[in-house]
Amino acid sequence: MKTVVTFGEVMMRLTPTDDDRLVQANRFDAHFGGSEYNVAAGIVGLGHRSKLVTRLPDNPIGHRAAREIISNGVQVTSDIHSQKGRMGIYYLEPGASPRPTRVVYDRLGSALALSYPQHFLWEEYFENASWFHVSGITPALNEDLRKATANAVSVASSKGIPISFDINYRAKLWTQEEARYTLTPLLSKCSVISTTEEDLERVFRIKGDTPQEIAEKAKIELDADLIAITLREILTVRRNKWSGCGISSDGFYQSQMYEIDIIDRVGAGDSFTAGLIAGMLDGKPEYAIDLAVAFSALKQTIPGDICLATREEADTLIKTGGAGRIQR
Repeated sequence: MKTVVTFGEVMMRLTPTDDDRLVQANRFDAHFGGSEYNVAAGIVGLGHRSKLVTRLPDNPIGHRAAREIISNGVQVTSDIHSQKGRMGIYYLEPGASPRPTRVVYDRLGSALALSYPQHFLWEEYFENASWFHVSGITPALNEDLRKATANAVSVASSKGIPISFDINYRAKLWTQEEARYTLTPLLSKCSVISTTEEDLERVFRIKGDTPQEIAEKAKIELDADLIAITLREILTVRRNKWSGCGISSDGFYQSQMYEIDIIDRVGAGDSFTAGLIAGMLDGKPEYAIDLAVAFSALKQTIPGDICLATREEADTLIKTGGAGRIQR
């Protein structure tokens, strides 16, 4: 079975119960998530092995996070716990039209952010690896993690391990210019790039009148084997149309569109990326787009950061295009 290695920060997510706003909340539901962990967990649901490279504090909260990661089938490294740093936290205030969903971060001084490049043993982590994935969030955290990300990409590339990268631009972490300067050399070594129309425009100034035009321009600019773009049409905060497209040397692909009653949209892009990777491990770019969109559509109906759907459920959605009758 193929193993996908991912690298990034895991955070505790606190969401007010009963749809309260943060300013009135007395109780919170706790989940653990993070872009690369979400991808790793999705990979397991799609039938492959995954391993997460991260750092968690060596305290009860860090051990609770590690236990949840492992319970979702994701392998961890022997050096996952650190004596330095804390668990990063983010607060999610769910929106309802016309009020948007809001995120507040409390992540300064996290265990991963206080790690140095030399702390990461990439030769060891990549043993028996079939794929490597990271996102733009990890190098955005600080200069040390930029170097660590570059080291990881360099080692994976030297070993012939395919690399995927989700641009995942976060304006609260760095500027568009910083992101473009840092990501350009990294993306040149990647086989698969996952992104949004918005991030392509903000970071790389790529835009167009149609998804196909945007994809074609991105293929020229970034030149990966597969560039995949999520497409979201917001009807209300909790009802969206969701689809995706991709372009490879074989041509342009467009998925079917799903109308989603959203339970939780956090992690949708990560589930999309997990579907891309699983499809590409099977060697099928067009199917990868269909799987990515279906799997990420299902994610948005599931509370928490990770997608607990299966490959079978995603394939069924691709075939049926909707919920259909009650399954008894």
